[in-house]
Amino acid sequence: MLASTLNRRPAHALLLSATLCAALAACGGGGSATTPDSAPQPQQPQPGPAPAPAPAASFSFTLDTSKAIVWQGQQATLAVTVQRDAGFTDAIQFSADSLPAGATAAALNVPAGSSTGTLILQAALTAPHSLPTSVTVKGSAGTVGASKPLTVTVRGAAGDIDTSFGGGTLVTPGGLTDDYVRGVAVQADGKAVVAGFGITTVASGTDFLLVRHLRDGGLDTSFGNGGKVATAFNNGGRSDEAQAVVVQPDGKILVAGTSDQGVSGYDFALARYNADGSLDTSFGNGGRVITAFGNGADKAYALLLQPDGKIVLAGDSAQGANGTDFALARYNADGSLDSGFGSGGKVLTPIGSDGARETIYGLALQTVGGVSRIVAVGGEGDFIAAAYRGNGTLDTGFGTGGIVRSLFGSVTGAARSVVVTPDNQLVLAGHRDHDFAAVRLLPNGGLDASFGTGGRAVVAISADNWDEATAIVRQADGRLLLGGWVYTGNSSSADTVLLRLKADGSADTTFGPGGIRTTAVAAGTKTDAGRALALQPDERVTTVRVLQAGEANGSDLDVVLMRHWL
Repeated sequence: MLASTLNRRPAHALLLSATLCAALAACGGGGSATTPDSAPQPQQPQPGPAPAPAPAASFSFTLDTSKAIVWQGQQATLAVTVQRDAGFTDAIQFSADSLPAGATAAALNVPAGSSTGTLILQAALTAPHSLPTSVTVKGSAGTVGASKPLTVTVRGAAGDIDTSFGGGTLVTPGGLTDDYVRGVAVQADGKAVVAGFGITTVASGTDFLLVRHLRDGGLDTSFGNGGKVATAFNNGGRSDEAQAVVVQPDGKILVAGTSDQGVSGYDFALARYNADGSLDTSFGNGGRVITAFGNGADKAYALLLQPDGKIVLAGDSAQGANGTDFALARYNADGSLDSGFGSGGKVLTPIGSDGARETIYGLALQTVGGVSRIVAVGGEGDFIAAAYRGNGTLDTGFGTGGIVRSLFGSVTGAARSVVVTPDNQLVLAGHRDHDFAAVRLLPNGGLDASFGTGGRAVVAISADNWDEATAIVRQADGRLLLGGWVYTGNSSSADTVLLRLKADGSADTTFGPGGIRTTAVAAGTKTDAGRALALQPDERVTTVRVLQAGEANGSDLDVVLMRHWL
């Protein structure tokens, strides 16, 4: 009965009931029942960052050198080694950008899968000499690439003047009139200091003269007055002559020579300069030192800096009827005479008793049996060498009583310079009867018969006229460079000469024409002469070059500095 009654409820009652239930649900009423459409939906995962794409396979490469030299008209090769990532097998194209003028790089293709190739650089025969130039070597394969830096230099043949050095030959007026050059030294930074003398003020005689050039030419305006320094040792009107220059490890500059001191005549003169060209006032008397051996003329031509900082000057001293004798003085690092050397720091050595002139022009430090000795070379008429112990006494283990003489038996001649070989032999250079000459001596002073002819090498630069070597330097490979001058034709107008010998004293025909480079710096029949040499290392290139200093006549004699390829 009840079921029947419910089933017969009016339609409006059912509608009311449904509406009430819906309202309760919408208001959060206490019913827990929900419709299927209102059931909670499961949470969907939020999208994260897109995964990084796998890196593209790539490559890198190496060169077998970071410095390349290309000779004019020749090629240089560089080995290229490729390191490939796993899966990278593409062919790679190589090129070089920003090469020096006149130089080119041949296209290089390293084939697919290969790991080596050869990059060829070439310089035209007319390509200008270049300073070290920064070049970029690039490798590319589609969108993938890599690069390496390379320094490239275009050079000339051995013996050629290096025109990248401010044009190759620098001519600088040093003073008011004639300038005379006697020495050159290279600093650790490659700058070159040229030493000599000239008239630098209207009121003076000649003064010490220094000129400093930058590593690649041009005056170093940070030095002295626009690159030049003049120093007087007297009150003016007399002669001061610089003959040699050495740069200390701390950058200070030592210059040795002679000063006319009036009453005492010519005396040894020594000056030390700071790196900026100012006198080092902590040295001697305001940067200068004067040393007299007596009332006669005392002239210094050679300078040696010992590893312990002591300084040796050498030249000659007039000793009356005995002529001029070998003279040496040694100084402490502060410029004071070294009392442990000779007599109060001075040594006189009479070589002969005939009143001849005996002059020291070159000095070297030689080590024999683990003991250092000072070797002095010079002469007049012939080569002479003498060896001294550290206390200034003659080393009797050298020659006869410490002296070697009559090496050529010549009428005129002298050794002007000396170098020591790694095995402690001595090579002396100068002239014999006005021809270039060199000898090599064993540590005991005997002639080394394996050098030249019986230990001697003589080269006539001119078959009919005078020529003299004034300087020698030794390359690391043992070859020898002799610099000097030659009279041209039948005149007394000189040209500058650079000669290279092999280590055995024979002519090195790979250098210049037949081993000799002759350069006429002055125009026409005017004279010029090479006086000094210094090797100039350069960490930027895989070679050492040589600087030659001298003078050349324009309207008057001026300072000359040139650089040669080796």
